[in-house]
Amino acid sequence: MLSHTDVAESDLVLRRATFRCVAFRDPVDSHEHLALVLGELGDGEDVLVRVHSECVTGDVFGALRCECGDQLRAALDAILAEGRGMLVYLRGHEGRGIGLVNKVSTQLLQDEQGLDTVDSATALGLPVDVRDYGPAARVLRQRGVRSVRLLSNNPAKVRALEEHGIKVATRVPLLVAAHADNTRYLTAKRDRLGHDLPHLNGDGAPGKAPHTEPAPQPRSRSGAHGGSESENRLPEPGSAEAGE
Repeated sequence: MLSHTDVAESDLVLRRATFRCVAFRDPVDSHEHLALVLGELGDGEDVLVRVHSECVTGDVFGALRCECGDQLRAALDAILAEGRGMLVYLRGHEGRGIGLVNKVSTQLLQDEQGLDTVDSATALGLPVDVRDYGPAARVLRQRGVRSVRLLSNNPAKVRALEEHGIKVATRVPLLVAAHADNTRYLTAKRDRLGHDLPHLNGDGAPGKAPHTEPAPQPRSRSGAHGGSESENRLPEPGSAEAGE
């Protein structure tokens, strides 16, 4: 349970909307995490939620080796189009929990020895995935969320949240384009880590992503949300405006 002394919140104005920004210090892992809440969550049922693991290289600098930055932006777009939802940003999850220095060390092995994201970790004696989703469950409960539609391609994340008492009503695919720089990584996530990535074809090459659920249609926003859709759009991934 989160103590009120470990939670602070204020409005956070982004390009297309104003979110309620909830910073919290988790009592178990002691990390400071962040949740962005859009709209009224009402009865807390079937809230569109993204639980996103910190990735400095992808989220901040737009690295193309992974799809993390693209997924972060796509999740915000989906929540904005829905008009109601929550994004939980979990710190301390860098490199699936091994930390930034270790993550970069594994990437060197991937580049020099051709190892994938799993074998490069184990070659250094590191665990493959030690992320804890307890902080996400605790902040969801703190906001009155009872069940979620989870934006994720990872069935293990569904199980982890449910083990922490959060009902996952459905998993909503969050597929981003595969390209020459991330295909090897995505293929390893599919084949070694069990991620559901149907837009990769049989040999791991980029394919066409199926639309398994209609995408929420963007709404024009004004007033408290900071202007019209065209004036406050998020930059497209990979664009000069996004700084990539």
